[in-house]
Amino acid sequence: MTKRHGLRPAGVLSAIALIATATPAAAAAPSPSPSASPSASAESARPQRWEQRWSPSPSRDGLKAFEALEDDRRGSHPEGQPHITVQRDAWRFDAHLADRDGSDRMRNEVRGMRDHDGRPLEIREDEVWRITYQMYIPDTLDATTSFSHIWQLKFSDVGTPVAQISLPVVNGVQKIQARYWTQDDQAHEVASADLEPLQNRWITTTLELKAGHQGYLRWVLQDGRRTVADQRADGIDLWWTREQYGRPKWGIYRSIKSAGLQETYLLVRDLKAWQLGPATPPVALPAPDRSPGAYEAERVGNVWEGAAEPAYCAVCSGGRKVLLIGGNIYDYAVVKGVLADTAGVRQMTVHALVDGSQSFRVSVNGADSFEVPMTGAKDTVTTTTVPVTLVAGVNTIRFFHHTARAPELDKIVIR
Repeated sequence: MTKRHGLRPAGVLSAIALIATATPAAAAAPSPSPSASPSASAESARPQRWEQRWSPSPSRDGLKAFEALEDDRRGSHPEGQPHITVQRDAWRFDAHLADRDGSDRMRNEVRGMRDHDGRPLEIREDEVWRITYQMYIPDTLDATTSFSHIWQLKFSDVGTPVAQISLPVVNGVQKIQARYWTQDDQAHEVASADLEPLQNRWITTTLELKAGHQGYLRWVLQDGRRTVADQRADGIDLWWTREQYGRPKWGIYRSIKSAGLQETYLLVRDLKAWQLGPATPPVALPAPDRSPGAYEAERVGNVWEGAAEPAYCAVCSGGRKVLLIGGNIYDYAVVKGVLADTAGVRQMTVHALVDGSQSFRVSVNGADSFEVPMTGAKDTVTTTTVPVTLVAGVNTIRFFHHTARAPELDKIVIR
């Protein structure tokens, strides 16, 4: 059953505070509004203030401001690359009619935030964050009758986003809309506004959220000094993961099924993020397995294509695994730098997290692949050993599956 959650205007005083802090001229961290403050008991125990954690510059940081790019990750339109670029003082996302991220959609997005030292900024459980930026939506970026998203908040191990800014058509009218999702796969509107009056101009958006089971999401949309929308949803579940962290995404992710789609773009500038309270210390991870013949899946220099990427894993060596391998021809992982003194057959032990019965397809040095079936539990590392033929010197081993999700890869050990 779908829960009903409280939805209310955020209030005049807090809207004024957001207007002041969401404009490009604002340099200081915003003061927490009454609606954004933690509980009274927490306030009395430890007063908190907003700490600016992120303020990237297109000219200084470029695309390194983000954790990763999803620039035509399926390789559908190489002639159009790069689809994500720096254009003067903004980041630009281009969408062509030929772009595909599957049979019915296209995607050109960036995900995550990196600080000046290259470390990811992680939105953790029960943390309160405020993200502000300006965007330019041209009149070629149409709202659609199917999905069309220009901002998302996601976890790496959950397919459904927990929050979005979308461009839907509602009763024949183009809208810009903030929404959150519940785990029964239902979207719930926080606020919306007519899109057409806001196109072909810079507008400012602010997203404030508490990433918890009893969280909240507030969306403020401004056209110059005019507040177009200011609404907040309380008591909502914005934490769907056990081990991962929340990451914002910017760009164009839309269905290709709506009629009248045009080639278009989106501009984003003046990105800033604040955290309420002190910065959270980095996660302390165990050391990776450095014994002879051991190769961690998340090792620097390995390849993760498509959706496949390293993620936290409490039971894995090194504290990480590579997830989202398989299910199509695009999502795969390659373990590189596997050394052998002489050519011949070796024994490879695969360590992975398995959800019931799953399997990898494995190809060594580009040779014909073979299947590695595994059965286990998704919270436990399962192992299986298979023979592999290596060449003398450096080898590469590719893990994939074209028709189903494969296990989550922890490491391999060659003996």
